[in-house]
Amino acid sequence: MLGNIGVTLLNTGDLSIQDIVRYAQEAEELGYEGFWVCEGDGKEAFSTLAVVAHATQRLSLGTSIVSFYSRTPTLLAMTVGTLYRMSAGRFQHLGIGTGGVFFTERGHGVKIEKPIARARETLDIVRGLLMSQTTAYQSITASGLAISVAQGDNTNERFSYNGNLFQLHNFRFREGSIHGNLPIYLSAIGPQMVSLAAQHADGIITNGLTEEAYTRYATLITREAEAVGRNPQEIKLFTLAMMAEEDDAGRNAVRHALAFFFASIHYYPLMEVAGYGQQARQIQQSWQRGNFAQAIGLITDEMVEKFAIMGSPSQRRRKLRWMMDLGVYPIIYPVWRPGKAVDDYFSLLRRTADYLHLDDPSPSRA
Repeated sequence: MLGNIGVTLLNTGDLSIQDIVRYAQEAEELGYEGFWVCEGDGKEAFSTLAVVAHATQRLSLGTSIVSFYSRTPTLLAMTVGTLYRMSAGRFQHLGIGTGGVFFTERGHGVKIEKPIARARETLDIVRGLLMSQTTAYQSITASGLAISVAQGDNTNERFSYNGNLFQLHNFRFREGSIHGNLPIYLSAIGPQMVSLAAQHADGIITNGLTEEAYTRYATLITREAEAVGRNPQEIKLFTLAMMAEEDDAGRNAVRHALAFFFASIHYYPLMEVAGYGQQARQIQQSWQRGNFAQAIGLITDEMVEKFAIMGSPSQRRRKLRWMMDLGVYPIIYPVWRPGKAVDDYFSLLRRTADYLHLDDPSPSRA
């Protein structure tokens, strides 16, 4: 095993189902812990993971992330429970969040409103429907919200929830609760969502982790977890870790991907804490005006190496080891060069395994 490290896809629409299956199978052979998918304008996340579950034996499965605006909490819990059972418990990483403005508001036509409240109620309801029998859930209560579980046998527990956004009345799944614990992680960049995750979720998924961002996360997690009597060490930190081929086309692909992310105001805290607040505002302004080339041009080589796993083989390995030694779980996020999606996905999957297997990787192995 490579340790606590997983792999995802820049977009599930980049590859065919057959290629995704081969990609997951090779990830398993190379020793990755988890296979994660996000959901945007590509393939539906859970059915994709179901195919992968059928084609693999050991990989943990996860979402990084799915939007909690595109499904009700009850449908999300139902879908998760189905995949958990289908994979014999290998679905172990439920990452949820608002989703990008482009996908959520322009694609689904749903406004991103009251994200903290929606995140909190989604956490409560998914846990209540899937894990209401466990003492772990029973010990978690929602302040100011009425939650009740009518005790019965495994198949007849009923759950009620009186939230501000969702109200469930004496509802149950016929199959009952899952027989185990399913960690739920929040996609969190801003301090409010980080605080919510530290108090009520099992972990946080971020993107483009830097040393400065890690320090801010660690401080917030410690403060907010201890405020509600939780052990900060129990709150896991995951990060999407971009990587591309180390040539001009690869670096340009990362520039484009970073510009797309940083054009969203949601990512401003990541750039601001790393010292790029002014550049973030310029990127956002250029992107909003439709001047995409200008926005991409504002991403420097320094920023590429700051926010992605780029540079020499030793630089890449050092950054991966820095994350993993701190207990951070990197989710490798290959960024492909134009016209080379399949080749680059598989090449970067293998390179990352090489970096972690070798004590002193040489350019010839990179």
